[in-house]
Amino acid sequence: MSAFDQAQFDAAMYWADKPIKKYVCTLREAGKFETRIYGATCSDRAAELALDNTELNRESATVTEVRLATPEDLGCVPMPPPSVKAKMLTFAANHKLGEVCIGDSAQQLLIGNLPAIAAVNELKDQHARLCRALVDCLAVMGECEKHKTFPKTFTNPVGGLGWDATMATARLLLKGGA
Repeated sequence: MSAFDQAQFDAAMYWADKPIKKYVCTLREAGKFETRIYGATCSDRAAELALDNTELNRESATVTEVRLATPEDLGCVPMPPPSVKAKMLTFAANHKLGEVCIGDSAQQLLIGNLPAIAAVNELKDQHARLCRALVDCLAVMGECEKHKTFPKTFTNPVGGLGWDATMATARLLLKGGA
């Protein structure tokens, strides 16, 4: 129910066709007050129920107010939307993830599977090191191809199928990952 609907709510109209209505009954006795909600067919019966069930002194307690219940009385008030932090914490709890505050600031919140995050970061570091090594290998292979410098005890790999496949694979890997 929106705030506008609550402001426009007419309790008498809402409860008019209901056989059992909810009444808010306020009792008073020697400066003490008690407010409770009772279901009854009419306000007189609700007042009787309030007097029968009061924790105040029944002989001196009086019913000071009986009125039809509103959505607020029954706890049907709209809840404010949860904050982003509350949503993140709920998500983390539902997915068995951890919560870590970064630094001294409570404003920064990292939610995640910390071992998985560490493993992914390690893989990223390995990938970067492999890319640098591959760049170095390609540079050396390029120099070998350019100067035809290779050990004399082996057959010339430059221009061979293995050489060309290695060069093409290294270039493709660098285009996709570096």
